[in-house]
Amino acid sequence: MPASLLKNQPAAAAPAILIIGPYAAKWFSERQPEQEDEPISWIVVPEAEALPEIVKRMRKKKHRLYAFFPFFPDGEETDAQALAKIAAWRLYEQEALPCVLGLYARLSHESQAGQAKWSGKFDLRKVGETTLARELAKLLAVSEPLSCHSIYRYAMTDALRLWLESSGIAKALQALFSGSSLRLSAVLLADNGNGFTRHGAWAQWLQQKFGLCPGLSPGVMLPDLPDVIDPGVPYQPDRQRSGFSWRWLPVCAALLLAMLLIGSTWFEAKNIAAATRTLADFRQTEETQLQKKRAVYQRLRDQKQQLLYCRDAWFSRLWRFSRCGEMAARVSDALQNYNPSPVFMASGSVALFARGSATLGPDSSKNLAWLLPLMQNNAQTTFAIVGHSDNTGSPEANYQLSIRRAKAVRDWLVSHANVPPDKLVIKGMGDSLPVASNQTGEGRERNRRVEIIPLADATNKTGEP
Repeated sequence: MPASLLKNQPAAAAPAILIIGPYAAKWFSERQPEQEDEPISWIVVPEAEALPEIVKRMRKKKHRLYAFFPFFPDGEETDAQALAKIAAWRLYEQEALPCVLGLYARLSHESQAGQAKWSGKFDLRKVGETTLARELAKLLAVSEPLSCHSIYRYAMTDALRLWLESSGIAKALQALFSGSSLRLSAVLLADNGNGFTRHGAWAQWLQQKFGLCPGLSPGVMLPDLPDVIDPGVPYQPDRQRSGFSWRWLPVCAALLLAMLLIGSTWFEAKNIAAATRTLADFRQTEETQLQKKRAVYQRLRDQKQQLLYCRDAWFSRLWRFSRCGEMAARVSDALQNYNPSPVFMASGSVALFARGSATLGPDSSKNLAWLLPLMQNNAQTTFAIVGHSDNTGSPEANYQLSIRRAKAVRDWLVSHANVPPDKLVIKGMGDSLPVASNQTGEGRERNRRVEIIPLADATNKTGEP
């Protein structure tokens, strides 16, 4: 045992385990207060600020002190709420305490008369500092008798590890143990086969990623505490449990595979159905409905990422018949081939400029006025102002002329519609994109035009500053 953890802890002193953390008071407050004749005392610390005083009191009683930090993955509605609860317990900065992290979750349907199935015991001899990543890896390496429950528990434990890492909670817990007086000595996992009364952050993540959701308990059941191994307490052998009959192995494996198949199929169907609806909505939304078009475009991009995740998920690779990849390709094609139609095009009878000129004509304000409410009602939308010309003159001269015409329209809109300049992107096309033949006067008049096109997102902004 490190000297820093042995300080003021005589070998003959009775051990006391402090239950700390954001869930201590809520779920363990009914624990009996410490008794002088008890071989091991469990003491609830209701809040971080109370910890120094309790430690001081227990030191005076010559107790050997340890800490137990219970954490409930479904204790909060969101990851952010759980992270905030963890951060509140970094206030304690007194003497170092060896601390065991206890993770409470429903990992299987195995019920033991209201008792959780623990991955191990609270071993008071283990006080050396460890890391959360190392202990989580150990949980997946623990071997237990093969059964339907153990197979399912292993898969769910791995999913729990993924959630802890992806949500940032593993990092926050490690920071708690590294940046305060708590020193992580072990991680214990409590499989509560009876479930909890509601779903929280972890269950929502499970449902979103894998289409699985832990079962719920019909009533509130207080969590139990792990058994303790103390060198000063006489050894008591574990109760014998019936062994696993190997003849049930094929049945268990088939049930587990069936559950995974059902869950992954549901998850895949949910993502494909949502993307199909959004793709249809995207194609049916008119270009003039700028805000709706933009919102649907962004939703389609987000669903593409979900489809790619579904395609690359382990269960999709396992079954090898996922349709998420095919749907992701369809969505990707729709996004890549999307070219917003102009909401305004001035040419021909509504031409804004005289031949060879970049100065707005006398009727230009009248022709541009109907754009004002469109711009003002879509202040978050970025517009491209694209200038074009006929093929009279050199290509370079036509290019420069088209840019000056686009800038003239931009300046008019900035002054009349109070549109920020950074929401109007200039693009000059010269004579490169005619819409009519340049062999006739009428055709050249149509090609001398300015188009205003809404951009789906900022990544489409190109052209002159």
